[in-house]
Amino acid sequence: MSNISNIGDVYQWSVAKIAEACRLDRRSVKNRLLEANIPIAGTVKGNPVYALHQVVPALFGQLNTGDTAANQNSDDMTPKERKDWFDSEKGRIWLEKEQRQLIPVHEVTAVYSALMKALVQVLETLPDVLERDAALTPSAVAVVQDAIDKAREGFGENAYTMCAAVHKPQEEPDEEQNE
Repeated sequence: MSNISNIGDVYQWSVAKIAEACRLDRRSVKNRLLEANIPIAGTVKGNPVYALHQVVPALFGQLNTGDTAANQNSDDMTPKERKDWFDSEKGRIWLEKEQRQLIPVHEVTAVYSALMKALVQVLETLPDVLERDAALTPSAVAVVQDAIDKAREGFGENAYTMCAAVHKPQEEPDEEQNE
C-alpha cells in the first residue's frame, strides 16, 4: 500500500489507478482526460496524477449532461440507430422482468387485490372478535365499527386517487391540428 503523507494526496490518482477503479482501459482514460483538458495535479514517482474531482466529470459527465430526451427521440435517429435502440430497450425490459425489477401489471393487481381482501376480511370481523373475546359493550362495538368503516372508505378513496394520478388519460389531438 502506498504511503500518504498529505490527506489531499488521497484524491489524486494516476491514470492506471483511475482505469483500474473505473474498470476502463488506460488509453480511454488518458484520451478522455486529454479531450477534457484536465490539468495534471502533481507527480508521484515521476508519474502524473490527476485530481479526482476533475477526473470524474470528465470521464462520466457526458452521461448526465446531455439531453437524454433528445438523444432518445427515435424520429431523430437513423434507421440503424433506431433499430439498435429499440432492440436494446427490449433487452433491458426482458432483463428487468427476469430480475423481477419490472413486474407485469396483472401480477401487481393480483397481489394488491389479495392484500386488500385480507385486510378487509380482518376489518370486517374485528368488531365481532372484540365483542366476543374482549366483552365490549354494544356501544363500544358501534364506535369501533364506525372507525373501521371510515378507514375502509379512506382506503378506497386513496386507492382511487393514486390510480387516477398514475393512469391519467392522454388527451386526444384536435382534428384541426391534424388537417
